[in-house]
Amino acid sequence: MKYDRSGEWTSARAVAEIPMGRRSFLKAAAGAAVGMGLGSLLSEIPGGPAYGAEPPTHVVFGTTSEIETADPHVKYAVSAYPVSLNLYDNLLRFQGNPPRVVPWLAESYEVSPDGLTWTFRLRRGVQFHDGGELSAESVVYSMDRMLSMNKDPAGVFKPAIKPGATRARDRYTVEMRLYQPFAPFLSIIPILSVVNEKIVKKQEKSGDWGAEWLRDHEAGSGAFILERYAPATGLTMRRFERYWRGWAGEHVRSAEVKVLREVSTQILNIGKGNTHMTHTILPPDAFRQMAKMEGVTVVEDQTLRTFVIRMHNQRPPLSDPEVRRAISYAFDYDGFIKGVMGGVAVRNPGPIPVNLWGSPRELKGYSFDLDKAREHLAKAKLKVSRPLEMLAISGTAISEQAGLLLQSNLKKIGIDLRLRNVTFPQIAASGKSQETASDLTAHWMSAYYPDPDNWIGQMYDSKKWGTWQALSYYKSETMDRILSEARQVTSQQKREALYQQASRIAVDEAIDIYIYNTVLQRGLSKYLRGYQFSPVGDGLEFWPLYFSQ
Repeated sequence: MKYDRSGEWTSARAVAEIPMGRRSFLKAAAGAAVGMGLGSLLSEIPGGPAYGAEPPTHVVFGTTSEIETADPHVKYAVSAYPVSLNLYDNLLRFQGNPPRVVPWLAESYEVSPDGLTWTFRLRRGVQFHDGGELSAESVVYSMDRMLSMNKDPAGVFKPAIKPGATRARDRYTVEMRLYQPFAPFLSIIPILSVVNEKIVKKQEKSGDWGAEWLRDHEAGSGAFILERYAPATGLTMRRFERYWRGWAGEHVRSAEVKVLREVSTQILNIGKGNTHMTHTILPPDAFRQMAKMEGVTVVEDQTLRTFVIRMHNQRPPLSDPEVRRAISYAFDYDGFIKGVMGGVAVRNPGPIPVNLWGSPRELKGYSFDLDKAREHLAKAKLKVSRPLEMLAISGTAISEQAGLLLQSNLKKIGIDLRLRNVTFPQIAASGKSQETASDLTAHWMSAYYPDPDNWIGQMYDSKKWGTWQALSYYKSETMDRILSEARQVTSQQKREALYQQASRIAVDEAIDIYIYNTVLQRGLSKYLRGYQFSPVGDGLEFWPLYFSQ
């Protein structure tokens, strides 16, 4: 549906300099999120291009995050979707909203009664980009490669399967043997991208699984072939004519992912027709401006993406739960959602999205209350005797504004919060050790698979330490036991009870600051057709897209 709420512009500098009273802060922040000097943007944009007799065949997506790698077995983040969904294929894939598993490379699958043996039967005749046929051996190599490299995507598979536990029963049948029952296994299978084992093996050096080569090349069977890749600026791809889904009907012939970090640049490019899809993590005022442009449509979709501020539970003084509770009470949740987000978000009081099973219905979470914040600070055994550092994602004004709001309120209870804006790759890198992780970090938890384990399991299982999802470095034998049991039991009712118990513990101990669940917005060219959003994949599959007047 079209989004037509109105708003005003205020400069980012003004936010930094105004007296930080709650009302004045929120009023300024709501407009400041899109940066300085954008009030005249609409007058600079001619209302969007009118295409000629022949519609475009090249689609451009503007992202705010650099594409760190083209290797699908290294990154496990929204920024990796343009690679995994377009250059590669998966055994199964999520589509639709709410997301549902659909057959992809695997036409069918079976599970043994004990839940340990999974058998997938592959489509025949699927070709890699070099013309070779994708086979069961390709899947075996891909699973072993991903697990052995032990990067982000491997983390979700490690509680279930080990390298060497996948075998080819015949050319088109794959068998995976789990070492223990793992209830979310069906949900995580779409994370595995299948690579051309013959191509990658030729590029292996010193047992690196071809990682150096695949970082800026591809070896997939997806709808598009990589043409150019540069992490800081983006990538381009062209149609793979022999793609197994075919090209009947209307489709674009090529696609581009262009890195546009600034909000103003995102608005300017979609308005002038230089891009056809914007990033979704932009402030509401940006979308209000886009909605006024003649050549742009703004769409809204309910998602499973939560916004949180992580707190380093192992580092004093944040190792004291009373300090964390005090900070949790110092964030103005309702004011932020209404003032900065323009009401385009839903309060999410715990770690699991409120619209997903496993989130307790009665969970209230924390509210903005500086008196309670002072009370908990007074109870704390550890005193906040040093400035705290918080990382926000540069180019995403929402996380920056969250930091400014928290900074303003913490100052009122005697805590000095210092903000630093960095790229998401820098945030991900910071989470690799307790020493490099920041005191606080603002980021989103997206739906990589629609199971509570995607959120609370990845965030608070101590076995996940060293990944960006586990930035809190929380440690509890009780939590570890609950999360482990929730992965192994097959009863949905028992799993839900366990995740609800874990959620209540997380809120009681104030592991992190839980803020909102996203109502996603995206600017689209009004001539773009075929856009299909799913919370898993973020609407970044380009095969269905085409243009029409």
